[in-house]
Amino acid sequence: MRHLLTRLKFRHLTLVLSLEESCNLHRTSDLLNMSQPTATKLLQEIEHTLGVPLFERRPKGMVPTPFGSLVARHARLMLSDIGRLQQDIDELRTGISGVVRIGTVVAAMPDLVAPAVGRIIGENPRVSISLTTDNSDVLLVELQNGRIDLMVGRPISLVENEDLNVETLEDEDLRIVVGPDHPLLARGDLALRDLVGERWLLQPGTSPMRRAIDAAFTVERLSFPPHPVESASVTATICMLAETSLIAVLPHRVSAFFVRRGIIAELPVQLPRILRPYAMVTLRNRPAGNALTRMMALLRAGAAGDGTGG
Repeated sequence: MRHLLTRLKFRHLTLVLSLEESCNLHRTSDLLNMSQPTATKLLQEIEHTLGVPLFERRPKGMVPTPFGSLVARHARLMLSDIGRLQQDIDELRTGISGVVRIGTVVAAMPDLVAPAVGRIIGENPRVSISLTTDNSDVLLVELQNGRIDLMVGRPISLVENEDLNVETLEDEDLRIVVGPDHPLLARGDLALRDLVGERWLLQPGTSPMRRAIDAAFTVERLSFPPHPVESASVTATICMLAETSLIAVLPHRVSAFFVRRGIIAELPVQLPRILRPYAMVTLRNRPAGNALTRMMALLRAGAAGDGTGG
């Protein structure tokens, strides 16, 4: 440890991060405002200090080795901690401020994440929010790599990882939805078995929601609808429902937002509650500044139906 502390410099860390992203030593030296020989020397120094090769030279550029990817991950976390240190000092001096980097699944946006974001920026003009939307597995990788501070989603893998704090927020019902003029809306006695022969618009097979839908058909001992149209985009799903006779499934928090505006409609078909609840996930043993702590409190309050956030 002392060997690393005395030899490792911030310039080494920023070089590794920049080179991992650009895969080009010349471009990296330009971005860091240094000569290419200086960049080469810094890379050689950190490789010598760690005793492993961090990058391989290939025809298309510099590619990180497994050691290089690992070092880049820790470099990102260390530099993030330095930035958080400055943010914490500013908060002690001037009140809550800084940037909170949130990753969320789209389904959690309308009634959970969006109100919390609105509340924190209304309370604290010096707080900035960086918002990323993606599926849960991608967000977990972003969290572990230090690119976001907090994720809201349904973690499928790595939930037992000792580096993670996983805090359940709330359950979520699924709704079967169609366009506002769909012929099935005229029927009031529908069951899931009546929809097997319809054309479905579903999320890709790897998504948590698709796995939940697969399970619903299995529980009912029904054949899964053949040849579904697939899309991970809520926007694309809404547009397709408005223009076609497709059937889709959305979390109730999302569908309710669009139903209230007459854009889509819900079919009176019950789906079993199979989907994992939303969870708030952070890195364990990482300091949380006042802004992130307040954001987490607001998310807990929103999930509990309490808009005050304590």
